[in-house]
Formats: sequence, structure tokens, C-alpha cells
Amino acid sequence: MTQSRKWTLNTRPGHLVMRLARVMGRYAEARIQPLGTGIAGYPVLNLLSAAGEMTQKQLTERLRVEQSSMAQLLGRLERDGFVVRRKDPDDGRSSLVGLTPKAIDALPQINRHMEEGNDVAVAGMTDAEIETAIGLLKRMLDNFEGEANRAI
Repeated sequence: MTQSRKWTLNTRPGHLVMRLARVMGRYAEARIQPLGTGIAGYPVLNLLSAAGEMTQKQLTERLRVEQSSMAQLLGRLERDGFVVRRKDPDDGRSSLVGLTPKAIDALPQINRHMEEGNDVAVAGMTDAEIETAIGLLKRMLDNFEGEANRAI
């Protein structure tokens, strides 16, 4: 571990990342809500679109969220008509979660709004700067995920 720096509020990476996440979240939420869902469901919808039906357990593991949080989120997505659950034919105790036609229709627009938000975030940056920023954010994430695994 490196020696502790003298951080100020506006130089603390955690503070800046949280501020950026909140601003980007508000941007996306304002554009996605009129489509009938919120930003919280986007990772689930995106994963189901890419991978097809999955169990709640698989979604939880792939998205690295708590089981209870996933259960609540899937309940909201189901209520709002974005996902449907059906019995898993291979495991009667489990359900498979899949996208509804409403979700399939909305996803291109949701993806477009997400892309536009990312374009806003990197406006004025060169391709090299964007790649550097992405690489640094991934390293920061890896650092914390590694730390969390060591704490277990």
C-alpha cells in the first residue's frame, strides 16, 4: 500500500467518482424514466439482452449485487413490464428471468441515452485520454474489489 496523501475534497478520487456517478445517474434517469423504467434496472436489462434468460442467482453473481437487492429490482422490473419470470425446466426450485417485448423495444432507446451520457462525460477528450481514463477507473475498481476479497 502506498503512503497516504494529503487529499483535499476536490482531489479525492472517491469523492470525484461519487459526484460523477450521481451526475451521470441523474442525466440517464431523466431520459430513461419516460420509457417506463429507471437506471437501476439497466445492467439487468442489458445483461439479459446479451446473454438471454438467466436465474436470479446467475444475475446476482454476474452483476455482483446482493441477492436481496436483485430480488427487489427484479420485482420492480416485473411490475413495470420489463421482465418476466418462468419456471426453470431444469430446476423446479428456480425461475428463469427474461425480457418482455416492452423491454426489447425500449432497450435501443435506453442504450442510446446511455451512450449519449458517456459522450457528454468524455467531451473534449482525445481517444487516448478516454482510453487512459477507462483504464484508470478499471484499475481503481480492481483495487477495491481485490481489497473486498482480502477482507473476507
